[in-house]
Amino acid sequence: MGALIDTAWQWCLERFRAGEHWLIDDKRARYGASVARIIYGLVIVLFVLANFARRDYLWGSASGWVKPIEPSTQWAVPFTFYSSSDPEWLFTLKFLLLGVAGLALLLGWHSRISAIVVLYLYISLVTTNPVATDQTDNALRIILFYFLFTDMSAHWSLDARRRRIQDAKGGRRRLMPWWFSNILHNGAIIAVAMQIFIIYVVAGLSKVKGSQWQDGTAVYYPLHLDSLSPWPALSHLLVSNSLAVNFVTYFAVFIQLFFPFLLLARWTRVIALLGIVGMHVGIGILMGLPLFSMAMMAADGIFIRDATYARIEHYVKRTTVPWLKRKLARGRPDTPPRPGESTRAEAPGGAGDALGEREQESVGAGTTPST
Repeated sequence: MGALIDTAWQWCLERFRAGEHWLIDDKRARYGASVARIIYGLVIVLFVLANFARRDYLWGSASGWVKPIEPSTQWAVPFTFYSSSDPEWLFTLKFLLLGVAGLALLLGWHSRISAIVVLYLYISLVTTNPVATDQTDNALRIILFYFLFTDMSAHWSLDARRRRIQDAKGGRRRLMPWWFSNILHNGAIIAVAMQIFIIYVVAGLSKVKGSQWQDGTAVYYPLHLDSLSPWPALSHLLVSNSLAVNFVTYFAVFIQLFFPFLLLARWTRVIALLGIVGMHVGIGILMGLPLFSMAMMAADGIFIRDATYARIEHYVKRTTVPWLKRKLARGRPDTPPRPGESTRAEAPGGAGDALGEREQESVGAGTTPST
């Protein structure tokens, strides 16, 4: 009995040390947080562009039709930056300010400040008209709040570039101890993961209770609604096949209900992430909710390992960047060679010399050299 207790105690100590190491020693999911920053910034920019022509009708001076329900839904101070009583020009400037903040977040320019501004402006805007948005606002407001406490600018950001320059000069100052910064970042990552688990599992349990989800026909009905069918021909193509309807219906329940458990093993994690991304792509395209799908997929990115992101980044740098450089070089006007400089890059005694000799022979024979 004593040996069993000692074994259990040692196992608990090992798990505690592993958890302490994970939480304190380094920041986790930094690539995933950076991807979330880019996607959330893009969502805000697309939101402003998509609604710019209707801004006055939805939230501005022409939104008087919202007045009967506005008092029961509008948030109190300080989320009162937007008002339907503002002049049209002033409301337009405020609306564009949201897009500018989203662009700053996308580029990673003072990312945490940009995220705070985006969150404040977005909440102030969408709460003035609760019927003008879909579930995008709920997902974005909740999850972006947790991301405020992460290092969202570790990769692919102007902040990261500025830090590299400062480190090279030896002039960067740390505002907080490294261990506290790591705990703050990793704790926020855990909070994002828990929020995602709650959303998916609760949605899956709610579906299980529904009779239409049980008999595999639930997907059939929303795809016949005009408001949720931006591509009617594509929706009708899917619902015309009963087997496809059954599969999509049951798959949505399965992937949401078991998502947290599928992440525990590496091979099932791949199935979970591909499945959940496929589900959100389907929602974004078939149901016309692209911003909601993007907001959810941004948070799902934290479940992809940093090593995987690093390999993708290395592959892109090794293949795409040289390809772009070659394309740009082809588009530049030709410049005459310098004195004594060959017009062809050749290695002595190599293929270049042999090609040059053949061209000279063909010219001497009165023919045009091959290009």
